[in-house]
Amino acid sequence: MNVIRIFKTLALFLILAAVIYGGYLLLRGTDIVMPSLFQPAAGPRLLMSMDGFRFTRSTNGTVAWRMLAGKADLYGNKEAKLKDVEIVFDSPDGTRAAKLLGETGSMDTASGNASIHGGSKAVRIITSDGYLLTTNSLFWRSGERMVWTPEPFKLLGSEIYLEGVGFSANVDMRSLVVKNNVKAVLQE
Repeated sequence: MNVIRIFKTLALFLILAAVIYGGYLLLRGTDIVMPSLFQPAAGPRLLMSMDGFRFTRSTNGTVAWRMLAGKADLYGNKEAKLKDVEIVFDSPDGTRAAKLLGETGSMDTASGNASIHGGSKAVRIITSDGYLLTTNSLFWRSGERMVWTPEPFKLLGSEIYLEGVGFSANVDMRSLVVKNNVKAVLQE
């Protein structure tokens, strides 16, 4: 009985090997395409999602700005997609600060450059000396500490109301260049 069992096992093994080899001969040189259901999505690869994202940029050991987001998706191409964004800018001398708030945004984590967008609320910049700037979207260039928008905006302070279309400014709001349709009201 043992010999018959060994013979059956050996025959089964030979048949299985013949089927595998026959399959190989039939399919060799044939491109096998993976169904799209099992292929990764096109575009940047999502590395991780997190709640409570924090990102800080320092210059010479001093924090130049910090970003907080309620939620972030980080991708392999160094991009972060953000929700409930807050960026706090401190002036180099530490005497002034500005806070940028927006509902959504994206940031290049290598350069620190970002774009922030509003939704039900406008994008806002609030400065420590009482200015409020509102618009639909803002772009941030980290290395130059510049914000800008091509869209309509409003700036309100204790001594001025300013509106226009498109501006660029340093985050400390020491200089502001308005592109078009400037309207200003000075108050005493």
